[in-house]
Amino acid sequence: MTGRPRTRRAVLAAVGTAAGTLSLAGCADTDSEWIAADVPTDAALYDVAQTATGAYAVGEDGVVLARDGGDWTVRLKNGLSEAGDGLRSAAVTSNGRAMWVAGDSGALGLYDVVADRAVDFSAPKEKTTSWTAIAAAGLAGDERLTAINSSGELLRGRRDGADVAWGEVTKPGSGSSVTDVDLTPLAYGYVVDTDGGVFESRDGGVSWSRIGLEGAGVDFAAVAATDSGHVSVAGGNGVVYTYNGVDWSRTTLGEQPIAALARDRDTALAVSSAGVVYERGFDGWTELADLQPGNELRSVALGTARSPQLVVGESGTVYERRY
Repeated sequence: MTGRPRTRRAVLAAVGTAAGTLSLAGCADTDSEWIAADVPTDAALYDVAQTATGAYAVGEDGVVLARDGGDWTVRLKNGLSEAGDGLRSAAVTSNGRAMWVAGDSGALGLYDVVADRAVDFSAPKEKTTSWTAIAAAGLAGDERLTAINSSGELLRGRRDGADVAWGEVTKPGSGSSVTDVDLTPLAYGYVVDTDGGVFESRDGGVSWSRIGLEGAGVDFAAVAATDSGHVSVAGGNGVVYTYNGVDWSRTTLGEQPIAALARDRDTALAVSSAGVVYERGFDGWTELADLQPGNELRSVALGTARSPQLVVGESGTVYERRY
């Protein structure tokens, strides 16, 4: 996939101010703009993550891209062990030195961003069902892992150097499909499902209890947590719910489903599948930009000292927020 011409991406980059910045009017920060980046693939990009060395994006056919000094390069063209299985999700350890990826046909593995090498752990516990999401917490070499698959199953793991000890497969949801998972450094875990369910674990994923949301009427697609009791979930109808450890609050951002969500203690980003980016600050949520990408967006990442805020999606779409 990475051998495709870069013409479309180059054109998008050239018109970035027309596509990505024209809709910044009314946002909290008019000194920034969203620019379509030139990337060496037209493959769908399903997830994006910030690591200790910069941003990485993963996607169709197992492609892994890295952002280095403002340029995007291919690190893996055909995925883990050259199998060509799509990578649907990426998660980074607390120190950013290891990125875990998971996806189609049981594909699951580690990308060491410092050593620039991949280690294949695919089909753990002989599970070859496609993984829909993976989460990681803790320092590289001793991290905790949680992966969920398209059958609604959840698998826990704990890394010990070069090995991973996998636990038993469980089903934490309400019978509906679980769609996303997140872990915190304090051993809390959260999953959401397609029936408005939000589930919490306080013991590293051993046991789960439902903490919401009765009567939500929303197919949740994304969950993001920062520490115990600070969680945001999002999905259909443009709705974001935020939990403070006691109560839930609801915010409707727009009419289109929210495809992805990222947050820390102070700020958050959400993106609709149609391309509208929202930001939460001290005063609440604000529509930040209407990117008008022309295709579906899949994931969003907060910025770091090494890399800007990012949005990725179908057909090799990458947007970067620049100041």
